[in-house]
Amino acid sequence: MEKGQTKPVLKRKLGLWDAVSIGLGAIIGAGIFVLIGIASDMAGPAVIFSIMVSGMSAIFTALSFAMLGAAFPKAGGVYEYGHELLSHSLGFVLGWTWIFGNIVMGATASLGFGYYLSSAFSIIPFKIGALMLVLIVALLNIIGVKQAAVVNNLIVVMKIGVLLLFILMGLPKVSLSNFENLFPHGIIPVFQAAGLFYFAYIGFPRISTVAEEVKEPEKNIPLAIMLSLSISTIIYLLTSITALGLMGYETLGDSPTPIGDAAKLLGLSGIVEAGALLATFSVVLTSIMGQSRVFFAMARNGEIPQFLSKIHEKLETPAYSILLSGAIMTTLVLTVDISSLASLGSFCILFTHIFTNCSALKLYNSAGRRIKSYFQPFSSILGLLMSIVLTLSLGISIIAWGIFVCSTGFLWYFTYKKLREKESKPREL
Repeated sequence: MEKGQTKPVLKRKLGLWDAVSIGLGAIIGAGIFVLIGIASDMAGPAVIFSIMVSGMSAIFTALSFAMLGAAFPKAGGVYEYGHELLSHSLGFVLGWTWIFGNIVMGATASLGFGYYLSSAFSIIPFKIGALMLVLIVALLNIIGVKQAAVVNNLIVVMKIGVLLLFILMGLPKVSLSNFENLFPHGIIPVFQAAGLFYFAYIGFPRISTVAEEVKEPEKNIPLAIMLSLSISTIIYLLTSITALGLMGYETLGDSPTPIGDAAKLLGLSGIVEAGALLATFSVVLTSIMGQSRVFFAMARNGEIPQFLSKIHEKLETPAYSILLSGAIMTTLVLTVDISSLASLGSFCILFTHIFTNCSALKLYNSAGRRIKSYFQPFSSILGLLMSIVLTLSLGISIIAWGIFVCSTGFLWYFTYKKLREKESKPREL
């Protein structure tokens, strides 16, 4: 705890590249190795336009995060924005649903790691591989945010290097005939595929959750968010063009491992499988990093048990919050069919995006020219509309379950608040 502070404060140890790398680690995951096949089956070669549309959609909401991250450079991200600008209870629910969505996605990525590891070393059961990953990344996060960031930086460089190798070796062998019938299913499937592919981008808000630990946050948080999204969009676009040009959309769409199958044509299958392992590793690493910071912020505000806001004296990390994140993810990995929760996780993330855009609009209306507004209010309005459309596209049953998750958050908030008020009242003699 810093001198003069009544609440624990995390130290600023992360530079611009660290923040960009956290974004890239969260965004470029197993999604590009799988989603491109499903999206190609829907849109045909025009999936390249789907990727651009979904990237632009993500950028609208990212501009809201950029403005808010610069204005509120504190741990917690969406939780902190809702807490400060909307209401304490809604802010808590935003943090609650964001954590749920990211834990599900982190658990899914860890199982993906387990499958790839088990494929390479059949002696290792996939759930054991997933469990090993969660334990390793939790330990890295406890040891120190800078140390975890250094490992993430290295992994991000390697996994981007794998994709760039695939692109550089594949582009010269692309067959232009695979792009002749650009819209085989019409225009509408292009936008449906864009909605699907949007979920390959939704890791960028994790940068905002560690804002309290980023140096010069007013400059570096917005820059890191926009750089990570821009780099990801370019890599996604070039990777998809290469895979489509090598295999054609029909063959690519039939493959459960589209990039891996395209890599076999180049003699790179082993390298690409290693890239998939690295991608899932960095997603889980940044997932626990982000979740723990939201737990930390909630505990610091007294909305969950306050011991979760304790900072380890030597390691200077919120160790208890990190352990809680790892424990919940481990439980999901070992006991729950994660695939059945994937769409619910997407709902939770989009739900927080809706209200983050609302928070940005409120900040813009109240602060006006006194803040860097990043194409406001148009970017937040477009981000809000896009997030609502994508949320509604998930279907009635997922929306119903999402409302249930949000309701449990409200129930916790008001129950815990009453218990704390009761405990704080002086007892009569």
